[in-house]
Amino acid sequence: MSKAWEQFAQWRLAKTRWNCEPQDIPASEKAAFEQAWRRQHFLEQAIIQQACDLPLTDALLQRIDASLAELLTESAFTGEERQAVVRHHALMELQFVRISGQTPLPDDLTVLTWYQRNQEKFMRPEQRLTHHLLLTVDNDNDVVRRQAMQFYREIQTSREAFSRLAKRYSHCPSALEGGLLGWISRGLLYPELESALFALPENGIAVPVETELGWHIVWCEHIRGPQALPQTEALEKARDFLWRQSQQQWQQTWLNRLLAEMPA
Repeated sequence: MSKAWEQFAQWRLAKTRWNCEPQDIPASEKAAFEQAWRRQHFLEQAIIQQACDLPLTDALLQRIDASLAELLTESAFTGEERQAVVRHHALMELQFVRISGQTPLPDDLTVLTWYQRNQEKFMRPEQRLTHHLLLTVDNDNDVVRRQAMQFYREIQTSREAFSRLAKRYSHCPSALEGGLLGWISRGLLYPELESALFALPENGIAVPVETELGWHIVWCEHIRGPQALPQTEALEKARDFLWRQSQQQWQQTWLNRLLAEMPA
């Protein structure tokens, strides 16, 4: 009788590659399925044999269970079978982590050479020193819109009014800092706010913008254009990138060595 992890792996392989249950694979595809399953079964067994000494934590088991929850529910496993499958996948993950951890770090010369050839990848994007005031809408949108326009006119007259108004009226957590959000790059705000903010000149105030949260006023105090990261920071990022690449290659080499031991 096959083990729970074998049943799950077969089912998952059939669903992923053939979009059907294992027993429903067309006769013309049976040989391809059996070949793929034989390879996968050998690899998973070999990985687990090397991982059997690794300690499993409740946190890891819970995370694996959550990541496989939908598949395990769809495949109708019992509670005991589900635990066995989760344990199997947790051990495999730990073994991959162990193998990855054996990857040598790239040496300084390799990192520096790669960085010098790819300096365009290490640019800090345009950022804007941003202040934000939010008025949420409870019942009367027109009243809140008029209040936002009144505040906008006050701030247009004097930027010093922004902090005072934000501290008193804003419903954004930044109110505690007088509305100061800090240096903002693209991709961090609601699309409507981002469009308004990045269309402003330095020291510009956007006409109140409406989103699902309410009415917003944004002030672009300063603009910091794209600039190269400091070399020390860039080199660390380059080292991390190269090491992650090496980890993938190291894992693949290890898997290839395991496959080389598979009986013909």
